[in-house]
Amino acid sequence: MRHARLLARFPGGDPSEAFEKIIDFEKYPELVDPVRTIEIERTSADDFDSRWSVIFRKGILNWSEKDHINRDALTLTFEQDEGDFDILTGAYRVVPTAEGCDIYMESTFDFGVSSIESIVEPIAARVLKENFELILLGLLGDTVHFPPDEQPDESVAPDYAVLDHATADTAAAAGQGAVAS
Repeated sequence: MRHARLLARFPGGDPSEAFEKIIDFEKYPELVDPVRTIEIERTSADDFDSRWSVIFRKGILNWSEKDHINRDALTLTFEQDEGDFDILTGAYRVVPTAEGCDIYMESTFDFGVSSIESIVEPIAARVLKENFELILLGLLGDTVHFPPDEQPDESVAPDYAVLDHATADTAAAAGQGAVAS
C-alpha cells in the first residue's frame, strides 16, 4: 500500500474559488494528457460518481469512485468502488491561510499485486503528484507553488478518514477532525 501526498501553496487565492475549480473534474482531461476521460454522474448536491480512464506507463487504468463534497470544510473525499486498483481512497482539501490558501492532495492506493508493488507503486505515486501539480497550475495559474521542504511525509498514513455521514458528524462534534465522505 502506498500513500501519495502533496502540498500546494496558493498565495492570494480565494479558498472557496480554488475549491470549486479543483472539484471540477471534467476539466482535468484538458489540463494533462494522461487523463483520457472523466465522466460524472451526480447522485445528490454533494455526492457524485466519477469514472476515470488514465494512461499509466504503457497501459490504461480505469476505475470508478464515489466522491463526496463538503463545501463547509472545503474537502472532497473519494473511494474507488470498482476498477484496476485493489484500494484507492483519498481527499482534496483547501485550507485558508493568512496569505491565501494551502491545497492538500492525499491518496492511499494499492494495485493488489505484491510482486510489482515495490516497482510500480512508487512510480504511480510520483505520476499522481506530478499530474496534480499540472492540474493545479492549469486551474489556478502559476502563482501556485509546491514548497519542497514542506511536503507531507508519505511514509505515514494520510490524516483523513473516509467515513459515513453519521460517523463524520460525531467525529467533527468531538473535535477529531475527520473528513466526511
